[in-house]
Amino acid sequence: MSYNLTRYGDWCLVTGASAGIGWHFAQAAARDGLNVALAARRRDRLEKLASQLEADHGVQTLVIEQDLARPESTASLAAAVGDRPVGLLVLNAGFGWHGRFRDMDEGMIAAMVSTNCTSYATLARRFLPAMVERGRGAVILVSSVLGFFPGPWSACYTATKAFDLFLGESLAGELKGLGVDVLNLCPGRTATEFHEVANPRKFKRRVAPELKMDDPARIVELALKNLGRKTTVYPGQGVAAALVTRLFPRSWVVALAGKVMERETT
Repeated sequence: MSYNLTRYGDWCLVTGASAGIGWHFAQAAARDGLNVALAARRRDRLEKLASQLEADHGVQTLVIEQDLARPESTASLAAAVGDRPVGLLVLNAGFGWHGRFRDMDEGMIAAMVSTNCTSYATLARRFLPAMVERGRGAVILVSSVLGFFPGPWSACYTATKAFDLFLGESLAGELKGLGVDVLNLCPGRTATEFHEVANPRKFKRRVAPELKMDDPARIVELALKNLGRKTTVYPGQGVAAALVTRLFPRSWVVALAGKVMERETT
């Protein structure tokens, strides 16, 4: 399927491109004719993906090994991109953790906020001015359906995803009429490495069919179909979860979310 992504420019930058949703965004961008800059921590996976995209689609690629939890990461990543005109920016890198907040490692809290929030804001700030100057471009922020409501047992992660969602919605308002599209993508439970990292003990006790996870390829397809048409999309299970936040008092939502997340965690 073609999405006419070249209307935004020649290059796409995807963070968290080594797996999951980011990997599928990179595939879709290359398939649509965009050159792709791939940023993540695992160079071996990025190099394998870059070789495949070049061979299959004849595009240029750029591999950027970068840990977006580090304070210097935005400047380093931008320096690696250089003067390549990024027309599509996919802010996807991130991770979560399920459990009691008081048990969470302080270093993990700092890394999660840096990766899930700071990198989104600073990279958007870094690449948006050139898009506005050119009068074309797009930014996709991968948030989560959990960004719509507080999530006991996943407190830090839900807070970071609320940040991403509000950042994206605010940017969409600021950039209206300037030729730059903004899309907030808020998936629910998705078949990626996320759950194994965020909750490894629970993940290993369950088999994939029981998890009823959404397909990341379908999520990316939905996002790109709606880019330039909508500001926020929540695929699959996300629709029902987002609807709950609109229909019930916030205190009820917190209580319900807490019961669900505690069951998922313990």
